[in-house]
Amino acid sequence: MRVLATLFWLPVILLSAYFSDPPPARPLPAAIAAVAGGLAWGVVTVRPGRPRWLDPTAVVVLAASGVAFMAASGGWSSVLGFCFFAMVAAGTRLPATAAVGVLVATMVGVAVVLRAERPLALGLALLGLAGVLLLGMGRRESVRREEQRELQLVNAARVQEEHARAAALAERARIARDVHDVLAHSLSALAVQLQGARLMLLRDGAPADTVAQIERAQHLASEGLAEARRAVTALRTSPVDLADGLRALVADTPDATLEIDGVAELSATAQETVLRTAQEALTNARRHAAGAPVSVHLRHRDGATELEVRDRTGAPPPPPAGGYGLVGMAERAALAGADLSAGPVEDGWRVLLRLPRSG
Repeated sequence: MRVLATLFWLPVILLSAYFSDPPPARPLPAAIAAVAGGLAWGVVTVRPGRPRWLDPTAVVVLAASGVAFMAASGGWSSVLGFCFFAMVAAGTRLPATAAVGVLVATMVGVAVVLRAERPLALGLALLGLAGVLLLGMGRRESVRREEQRELQLVNAARVQEEHARAAALAERARIARDVHDVLAHSLSALAVQLQGARLMLLRDGAPADTVAQIERAQHLASEGLAEARRAVTALRTSPVDLADGLRALVADTPDATLEIDGVAELSATAQETVLRTAQEALTNARRHAAGAPVSVHLRHRDGATELEVRDRTGAPPPPPAGGYGLVGMAERAALAGADLSAGPVEDGWRVLLRLPRSG
């Protein structure tokens, strides 16, 4: 829109110059100056990718064509607008020294054309040219300050993002230490104690059901220890590729299969949400539907990403009693702006996570 508004003045100036009374005294030089000035005006106005020397060349040609057109017209003319536009372009696009040089040369040319016969017109023209150049330089400086301000804002946002990332990594490391030092050690000690208790019961000839209960408790402690170690590993390592992470989780789960339909760009938060949801769902499947086939399906459709983890036990199992796995999955999904549904289906249990593709 600004380009069209600037180009609008070119035919206005040329028409007013040619249809003025009297018309240009020397038509051929005036036509040559008009063509050169018009081309330079267009080059200055429309700025596609081009060599660096083209801008100063177009500014000089525009100013010179304005002076030449004035000389061919025989004096004061509306084509002085060429010189004014050249000063605007010089102030906004040329270095200060070059812009002042163009101004001085243009002022000398205008003074030669107008001479001292029209002192008022000459004074107004020279003052106008200097004022327009200063306005152009001021605009350029304002644009430069605005660009610097935007760059500072971008740098500040980048620094803040790095600080937040460093704080998040430090918090993950702290949680990993706590899990390792407290939970993992406690579960390891519990597994050892249960092993000792089982051996003592076997030595003393305890009933088989008592030994079976101790063995089940030992198995649960070992499973919890493995889950704690997996959590520590996840907290201490950087986020991995979503597909690779799902393959690793499925590889650790017997009778589990993975299907991935399509690839979509997801943020780090969204990928972490998908991986942790799949991990918790597979853990629950191993715990509550041991031996049942489990399918993990990641798909991208209808502008969203869906993760479905489904175990097929043949009949809807009762909801898991106690624990915070489902609660944790729901909270993580809410933080990522996703929807989570988990519950029994006809042939087992299904967890479905759905998050927008922009997440």
